[in-house]
Amino acid sequence: MVKSPVPSGINIADLFNRGKEIYEEKLKGQLEPKYNGKYVAIEVDSGEHFIGETKNEASESGKERFPDKMFVIRRIGELEKISHHSFSPFSPCFL
Repeated sequence: MVKSPVPSGINIADLFNRGKEIYEEKLKGQLEPKYNGKYVAIEVDSGEHFIGETKNEASESGKERFPDKMFVIRRIGELEKISHHSFSPFSPCFL
């Protein structure tokens, strides 16, 4: 049996929407265009964010501060190309 990487009780759609809202309303003006092309990991309960050159770098920075939390990750300043890994510019990171 394969264990889901999503902890029980977590609503992915809600996590995604909260991360998108935080980015659009609070972070976009602070991060664009200075950090365009980098990644931001958003911890939705606190609103804290972590910037990295890669998705992994941003999420690892967040994991140091919040080891048991999930993050919404997006590329700053541009939409990511759609791939089989993500359907939007925000990607839940299961840490």
